Amino acid sequence: MKCRQCNSKNTRVTCTDHFDTFTKRYCRCLDCNSRFRTVEYYEERKPGPPPGTPRTRNITRGESHGSAVFQERDIRMMRTLYQQGTTLVSIATKYGTSSSYVSRIVNYKSWSHIK
Repeated sequence: MKCRQCNSKNTRVTCTDHFDTFTKRYCRCLDCNSRFRTVEYYEERKPGPPPGTPRTRNITRGESHGSAVFQERDIRMMRTLYQQGTTLVSIATKYGTSSSYVSRIVNYKSWSHIK
C-alpha cells in the first residue's frame, strides 16, 4: 500500500480487524511514520466454516509437526538436565535455542504432552 502522506511503498500493516462484510487494516509508513487505515469490502462472504465450528481433524503435535526443531528425546533430556541443576542458559546454548523457550519446555508450557 502507498502512504497517503509521502506516497512511499515502504509501509507495514500493524493490525488487521476482520468483520463479516469487510476488513480494516491499520498501516504505518516506515519513511514518514504516518498512520492510516484501509477498509476492504467483500463481494461475497468469506469462505470457511462458521465461527465456533469444531475442527474435524487431529492437530499435529511434537516432532510429527512439520516445523518441529526438537525431537521427544531432546525434550526429555532438557528436563532431565534442568532437574539435575543445569542452568537454563547452558541448556539453551547446548540446543541452540533461547533460555525463555527452554523455560517453557521444562515447566511443561510447551511440549506438555511429553512427560
